[in-house]
Amino acid sequence: MRFLPVLLGLSALVSARCGTQPPSEHVKSRHRYFLEKEDREDSGAVTRDVFSTTIETYVHVILTNSTGVNTTSLPSQILQQIDVLNDNYYDTGFSFDLVDVTYTRNNNWQQISYQSQTEWEVKSSLRQGNYTTLNLYLGTIGGGILGFATFPDDLSSPREFTLDGVVVDPNTLPNGKAPYDLGITAVHEVGHWLNLFHTFQPGNNDPDLPGCFGHGDYIRDTPAEAFAAFGCPRVRDTCRGVNETSNAYSVPGTDPIHNFMDYTDDRCLTHFTPGQVRRMQNSWVEEREAYQAGGSGLPFRPVGRIARPGSGW
Repeated sequence: MRFLPVLLGLSALVSARCGTQPPSEHVKSRHRYFLEKEDREDSGAVTRDVFSTTIETYVHVILTNSTGVNTTSLPSQILQQIDVLNDNYYDTGFSFDLVDVTYTRNNNWQQISYQSQTEWEVKSSLRQGNYTTLNLYLGTIGGGILGFATFPDDLSSPREFTLDGVVVDPNTLPNGKAPYDLGITAVHEVGHWLNLFHTFQPGNNDPDLPGCFGHGDYIRDTPAEAFAAFGCPRVRDTCRGVNETSNAYSVPGTDPIHNFMDYTDDRCLTHFTPGQVRRMQNSWVEEREAYQAGGSGLPFRPVGRIARPGSGW
């Protein structure tokens, strides 16, 4: 995740600060496949009594001399975080079982930034389980980045398998640092890990398919959104009129600023749509459960949540 050292207009700044790389052609092709499959099936997400899976979860805490968290409260905050995940994913059919928590103090691991040597060292040392196992790393990322995650890919290489997982700043845990102190960053990042894009993807700054006109997140029931939302606006509508009604990929409506896959403050994010739930369920079966080691060698495309300007992060 990277910042651009230039001054931009608001919509451009949001896109640049996120640093999310456009999905690879392979990842986009998989989402086109899922969209067509879901259109053919023409049915909603499977209810919990039909689809129910428990995800074994390992939490890895990375401590350094500059971590800046209260280690006394961390154990209870981690338990609260698992509760937040289970509460907010209950209607999706996914639940999270905390198997173990590890604590590693290493002053050489100051920042776990994407594609860094530190990221590789942390994950290759600590990763547990298989491709259906959630490894949640708590460590400083830096640069205002709240967290990042990897998309699933059933053709992932062994190295990509090792890098699979979710990284969040420990200050985003429940009772952490406002306005991202309700544990929703992990909810957002696990959404990516379960194969959801941002609701504003690719955004109006993408010259290929701008947000109001393009495929967005390849899910029909999330209205088109030009760029990420911050804070907690009462309402916002960045795609209107013919720009919205002519978009064949999504339903008309105001921006999904309360959707877990947007960028608003924790208190503002409240739900997934039925279409997102369906995508996570289908992706779980065909991407994570179907994973076979060996892989394609295609690069992972990291995604993440970032703090809004002026929030103190």
